[in-house]
Amino acid sequence: MSTVYTNDLRLKEIGTGLESGTWGTSTNTNLSLIAEAFSYQTEATFGSDANVTTTIADGAIDKYRAMYVKVTSTTNLTGTRTLEIGPNTCSKIIFIENATSGSQAITIKQGSGATQTIANGKSKLLFLEGTGASAGVIDALDKIEIGSSATIGGVTPISADSTTTFTNKTFDADATGNSLTNVEDANIKASAAIDATKIANGTISNTEFQYLNGVTSAIQTQLNAKGTSSFSGSYNDLSNKPTIPTNNNQLTNGEGYLKASSYSNSSTSGYIRFSNGFQMCWAKVYHSYYGTTWTYPLSFPNAVVSASKHDIRNSSSGHGSNYVYDITTSNLKYTGSVPSGYALLIAIGY
Repeated sequence: MSTVYTNDLRLKEIGTGLESGTWGTSTNTNLSLIAEAFSYQTEATFGSDANVTTTIADGAIDKYRAMYVKVTSTTNLTGTRTLEIGPNTCSKIIFIENATSGSQAITIKQGSGATQTIANGKSKLLFLEGTGASAGVIDALDKIEIGSSATIGGVTPISADSTTTFTNKTFDADATGNSLTNVEDANIKASAAIDATKIANGTISNTEFQYLNGVTSAIQTQLNAKGTSSFSGSYNDLSNKPTIPTNNNQLTNGEGYLKASSYSNSSTSGYIRFSNGFQMCWAKVYHSYYGTTWTYPLSFPNAVVSASKHDIRNSSSGHGSNYVYDITTSNLKYTGSVPSGYALLIAIGY
C-alpha cells in the first residue's frame, strides 16, 4: 500500500510498512493538521480583481483546511468574484466570511454543482459536497429548524402565529404577499392626518374636503331649503329678486362710457380712437438701415404723449442704438439696434 491523501482533511495516510523510524514525524504533522481543521484563519485570497481557485494542500498547512476562513483581498473588487475551493473530492464543513475590499459579494464554488453567494461583510456556514467534478456548495443553515426557545440577537423569532409588537419597523404593503387586515378606527392615531386623496376614488383634495368643516346637518337638505323644486323659471317667481337697471346707459355705451369711434387693424398696423379722444396706433415696420420713419395709420389730432419701439431680433447679442425721435402728430423716426429687420412700434396720444 502506497502513501495517499484521499481523506477529506488531506492528511497523509502512511502505506503499510512505509516510513520505518520516521512515521512519528508524519503522525505529529497529521495531528497538527487535524487541529488546524478546527481553527480560525484569515487569508488574502484575492490578490487581484479576478476569480481565484485555491486547493487544500496534501499533508501540509493550508488555511482552507480551517473551520472558519475570513476571506480578504489586497485590492478593491469591482464586481462579484468567484472563489473555487479544491480538490472537488474534499467533503467538509466550513464557515466563510466575506471581508474583501470594494463592497462586493463573492461566490463560493467547488465543482459544476450549486454555488453560494456571500454578501460583503457577511458570513455563511457551508458544506462542500466533495462529489467530484459535479460537486456543489450547500448552505448549511438553509433548512435549519431552531427550537422554540431560540433567540436571534436576544430577540425571539417571529412566527406566523406569534403576537409581536413592532418598534421602528417599516411594513411594505406593496410587496408580494404582504397585506394589512383588521385595521379599526381605534388603531388610527388622530395625528395620522390621512390625505383626502386616499378616500374613495381620490378626486377630492384636502382643501375641498375641509369645506365640510362647519356643516351641521345633511347638505342636500340644506340646499333643498334654499330653493324649490316647483320653480317655473320665471323672474317673477324668484325670491330676493335683483334690481334690473332702468337707465339705458347702464346697459349700453351711453354718455360717459368709453367706446370706439373709429378702428382699423391689419397684420402689420392698426389704430383705435375712442369717443373721448384717446388714441393708440401700432405697427410692424421694416427698416433696411438702422431705422426709418414711421407714419401713423391715423394722425393724432392734438399730440403724441408716449411712443415705444422694440426690434425683432434672433438673439440678445448685438450693439447699436435703440430710440425714437422727431415725434410729430403724423409720424416719428427711430433708430434700430440691427442693420435691417422689423421693429414693433406703438404711439399713444389724443
